[in-house]
This record gives sequence, C-alpha cells and structure tokens, in this order.
Amino acid sequence: MTKLQKMTAIGILAAISMILYFFKVPLPFFPIFLTLDVSDVPALIAAITMGPIAGVMVQLLKNILEYLSHGSYVGLPINQIANFLSGALIVGLIGGLYHYQKKLNWKSYALSITVFLTAMFFLNYYFILPTIMNLLGLNMNQYLTSFTEANPFVTDFRTAVLFVIIPFNLIKILFVYSVGLPFSFKLQRILQKRRLIA
Repeated sequence: MTKLQKMTAIGILAAISMILYFFKVPLPFFPIFLTLDVSDVPALIAAITMGPIAGVMVQLLKNILEYLSHGSYVGLPINQIANFLSGALIVGLIGGLYHYQKKLNWKSYALSITVFLTAMFFLNYYFILPTIMNLLGLNMNQYLTSFTEANPFVTDFRTAVLFVIIPFNLIKILFVYSVGLPFSFKLQRILQKRRLIA
C-alpha cells in the first residue's frame, strides 16, 4: 500500500467512524451519558491492517471532525478529547501488540485490557471527569448524583470511577474487540491476497 493509498484509507475510515459515532446505544444500569457505539471499529481496522499509528490517526480525525461539526455540550472539546484518548488506547494497544508479535493470543488481550482499564481509571479520576464537572459548574455532590442513581455502591468520586466508569470501559473494549477484530482480520486477509498490504 502506497503512502497516498494509506492516507486515503485513513481519511475514508475516519469519515465512516464519524458517521457511526451518531448511532449510540444507552446501557441499562449506567448513567445516560455513557453509551456504546461502533465508531471505534474503523480505527481498529486501520490499526490491524496498517499499523497502530494509522488507527490512532483515524480516532484523531474522527474527533476533530466531530467537534468541528457539532461542538461540545461543555464548550471546550473535553468529550472529544476523552473519546480520542479512550479510542486511541483501545486500537493503539491491540494494534501495537499485533504488529509486534504478528499474532494475538489471550495474553495480548489480557495485557491490552489491563493497561486500558488502568489508564482510563487515572485519566477519568484526575483529568476527564474533574474537567467536565468544572466546565458544567457543578459541585461534587451535584455531579455524583447521576452516578449514585445508576449504582448504589457509589459513595464518593473514587467509587464513581471504580464502579461505574471502569465497568463501562470494560464492556466497551470487549464490545469493540468482539465486533471489530474478526472483521479486521478478514479484511486483512483479503488485502494480503490482493497484495495491497504485506
């Protein structure tokens, strides 16, 4: 695949990803603002077929286009930044492991999921959620209301991240892997047969 073909493919996958981002499904037992979508799948395809950097680029372009098109409910693009960080970790980790090892096994999945959940705990605890709370002008008690309504085990900010955000992110990465990886590997085999990729 030439550099031009790769750049074109990244652009097309980013556009598809942004369209898929509109179709969000709320989950029972979670706050209404936590939804699942398949917009990470095109980035996962890029990460498997073209490398982890290509996958991260699809995530970056998707969120830039999304912000330019629809803005953010808190003004600054914190929700797009959060989506980018989450998506880039998902596709970058598994894409990096796949291209380094030339295969994936249970250790690859366990490592990528563990690193992803650990990173998302710290990112949400120290950066994403506090920033959203401050931009919305809410105090801690007001902000925790949606979390405590969804999960009775939430008693403070730490447990909100631990018992709501982390389980959601676990569901998210398992969902993206189960939907995106089989399709990515099938597409990769097709491209290899046509000698479009190595």
